[in-house]
Amino acid sequence: MNAAMQPTSNEIKREGLDHARRAGRTAVQQGRILRHLYWMAEGQGSTRQDMAEALGLQLSSVCGRCSELADLQLIAPIGTEGKPARQVLGITEKGIDWLLAVVSTDEREDLL
Repeated sequence: MNAAMQPTSNEIKREGLDHARRAGRTAVQQGRILRHLYWMAEGQGSTRQDMAEALGLQLSSVCGRCSELADLQLIAPIGTEGKPARQVLGITEKGIDWLLAVVSTDEREDLL
């Protein structure tokens, strides 16, 4: 097989992301991130690195899901911390409303 027939790294990454989306893993990860940020005190948030450690996810997965959530305006940067500076993310009002709309009744009682 020659090099011209090999998929590029971007094609492989895109295929992996498509598979994760079809399997529902990205939506589950987004929900876990929103729940994590929901339980932070008002005005507090978490860095992507801290979320990856707390949730047991790969940093690359957390970064991708945070980017998607930020594009939907469900989370937003609220500051920086440390050196080198790391962005601190917090859940928005829109994110709280979205989270409460999609959780089951039992889960909602736990959140409230």
